Amino acid sequence: MFIFMQIKKEEIRQRILEIACDEFIINGFRNASLRVIAGKSSIALANIYNYFKNKDELFTEVVQPVLDAINDLLTKHNNDEKLTTEYFYSAEQQHRELVRMVDMIEKHREGLSLLLFKSAGSSQENFREQLTRKSMSMGQEYLVKMKEKYPEISIDVSPFFLHFMSSMWLNIMSEIVVHTLTHEQITKFFSEYIKFGTAGWRELMKIE
Repeated sequence: MFIFMQIKKEEIRQRILEIACDEFIINGFRNASLRVIAGKSSIALANIYNYFKNKDELFTEVVQPVLDAINDLLTKHNNDEKLTTEYFYSAEQQHRELVRMVDMIEKHREGLSLLLFKSAGSSQENFREQLTRKSMSMGQEYLVKMKEKYPEISIDVSPFFLHFMSSMWLNIMSEIVVHTLTHEQITKFFSEYIKFGTAGWRELMKIE
């Protein structure tokens, strides 16, 4: 009986999350209604608090998968696979990067839309600024690690340029989400961007 009840609770929790996602997409965090979410979940409004403390916690749970996916991408940015000058020439390595980025966006399109356009009023409303800062920090760390490994390269890159590049990545994701590009269109774009970007970084870092 206990196991059955636990399964039932998890089913209700998942239903609340799915319905909440739709409600947040339609109305944004600020105007989303817990009463509507509870009603569509076929539970009493008071019962929703048995699963989530408040609307903000519910919103964060809805977007947590995409937050985890983005954090995973950022963590892998400075792994051994990319800490090599070969990355800037290797089609195979760039293809793996391409697949990871396309996969993340296609799996988490709704979550990205919520974070980028619907999070005002929530604890996630500064997502853009926080991610830009984290991405910039990872970029600075990458340059330092590359310099340690390849003393001959240059890391004379201005902090504002790193900020600009980090901010641009968010704009890229925003444009892809807004325009609901197909898999083929997203893949083609990132393929073009990676070729363009790596060529530019080779020049900046003076990689022969």
